[in-house]
Amino acid sequence: MKQQTISVAVVGFVVFELVGCAQINDTALSLFSSSVSAVAIVDGQRLQGDMKIFPNHTATITLRAVDSGGVLVGPLSSCMGWLRYTAATTGAIDLRCNGGVVAEINTTMLGETRGYGYGKTSSGPVSLAFGLTELESQAHLMPLASR
Repeated sequence: MKQQTISVAVVGFVVFELVGCAQINDTALSLFSSSVSAVAIVDGQRLQGDMKIFPNHTATITLRAVDSGGVLVGPLSSCMGWLRYTAATTGAIDLRCNGGVVAEINTTMLGETRGYGYGKTSSGPVSLAFGLTELESQAHLMPLASR
């Protein structure tokens, strides 16, 4: 009985340490991450938000479809995605939007926190720019369907 109690205590300690290490790692990544603005055209609709780039060559992206007054516009209201680097200056974003819209976006990094990408959904093209000025972004974004 005593040996079983000690074994349970050891297992509990190991699990606690592993969970603690994972939380420390997540906190450290968050401390050294960079947040940049992002804009995308998904199926002809403009969405904007931000991308959080982590030092472990991953990133998260959050986009919303809002007008200048902060009101949701269009059939897509939000998208979220995860970037993984595929080489030193390229990556792939798995983008998921409301309504079941899904896209794989191939990205090119122009610097540590700047880049653009292209992909498609089942019903249309997707273009993305992040960490760029509005003018620079326009050079990489496909035109809106209404233009």
